[in-house]
Amino acid sequence: MATAVPAGHQPADTDFVQLLFTDIAGRLKSLEIPAARWDAVRADGWTVDGSVLLGFGDPDHSDLRLVPDPDTFVVRPWPTPAGRTVGMVLCDVRDAQGRPFAADPRAVLRRAVEESERRGLRPVFGVEAEFYLLRESDPGRLDPSDRGGYWDLGEAEEADEVCRDISEALDRMGLTVTGHHHEVCPGQREIVFLHGDALTTADRLLLLKHTARAMARRRGLRAVFMPKPLAHLYGNALHVHVSLRGTDDDRPLFHDADDPQGMSALFRACLAGVLDHASALTALGNPTVNSYKRMVPASGTPVHVSWARHNRSTAFKVVGDPAVPDSTRLELRSPDPAANPHLLFASVLAAFADGAERGLKVPDACEEPADTLGAAELAARGIAPLPTDLPTALRALAEDTVVRAALGDLAATAHDRHCRADFNAWHRIVTPWEVERYADSV
Repeated sequence: MATAVPAGHQPADTDFVQLLFTDIAGRLKSLEIPAARWDAVRADGWTVDGSVLLGFGDPDHSDLRLVPDPDTFVVRPWPTPAGRTVGMVLCDVRDAQGRPFAADPRAVLRRAVEESERRGLRPVFGVEAEFYLLRESDPGRLDPSDRGGYWDLGEAEEADEVCRDISEALDRMGLTVTGHHHEVCPGQREIVFLHGDALTTADRLLLLKHTARAMARRRGLRAVFMPKPLAHLYGNALHVHVSLRGTDDDRPLFHDADDPQGMSALFRACLAGVLDHASALTALGNPTVNSYKRMVPASGTPVHVSWARHNRSTAFKVVGDPAVPDSTRLELRSPDPAANPHLLFASVLAAFADGAERGLKVPDACEEPADTLGAAELAARGIAPLPTDLPTALRALAEDTVVRAALGDLAATAHDRHCRADFNAWHRIVTPWEVERYADSV
């Protein structure tokens, strides 16, 4: 990243430093220190209660230590309301013995990347995160900030200015924005930044979400990344792009010029792996109750385990120009922005490895929308549905030994407990819809 901090130094004119880390749900947490304390904290770290990461108290992991990763240090491009300058640095989490904490999402992804690189495969990830820019018109009511549609050029530029603010802020933090555009629904946007290694891309996605929220609020709007914020409009997707390159020669390994679809044998085995583990991946890519309000037929969201070269409604899509080997990659189209990218990326790499090690064969592509096919045809083609609710997805994850091994028992258990607490909280709520529907009719 730009403005990396050399050992023993701090950026000029920085007043405070935010020590950032992510909990099991992928939410950024922070401890803020005076910049004058940077050298001491960089050397000694800072103690943190493990319940902040896990979401529950555990005496075996009550005292953990935040260790700043200086290569991630950036100066926040926007000042505080009082005009102070703030630095931000992502931290690794260590246990009492000084080892990487097993349930630190960054440590989980590091392990997966190291395992891939031991096999001579360097992962490259990119993301496209959709979000809504909404205005609070009445207390508790959020409305789209504009009436535009897919790739529309609008005359009222309030929302465009927010996206420009976000792009400039990210660029000043070393995240190269490749473009932004209006998405399908009113108020819906997408900002794309340059792809990179797995850990950097996951870290940057969290910074993008934080920056978008901060820039939107400065202009009186809210940047909302929840999977389904508005019942009558499409939900927000997190499209994940991934490919593998050789660790020795940096050669793109997903392309084969002799294959009719430009796909190497390794690519086909990796694709077969994610198809085989799709249900467990759903628990990580779609981890909230709200996620499954988005995952319904005819909603613009994939709901079946299928792949295609040209069909954009499928869960897994092969993308890239066959004439440009570097561009050949896999796109996961079902995840949403509620996902913890570190855990999701690690699980995708585990599914890749399993597909390659077992020599799994990829089924035929599904080039038509799977939700238009009847049950008999879906069964004949071996196309199964993705989980339609959170408990079903969590059961699939619990039964998937490959993905659970990639996460590790502690992280997998913490993820399960967090998601089930979310579902149980929702299950106890009586909604206005239920009152209106049942109060006088049952």
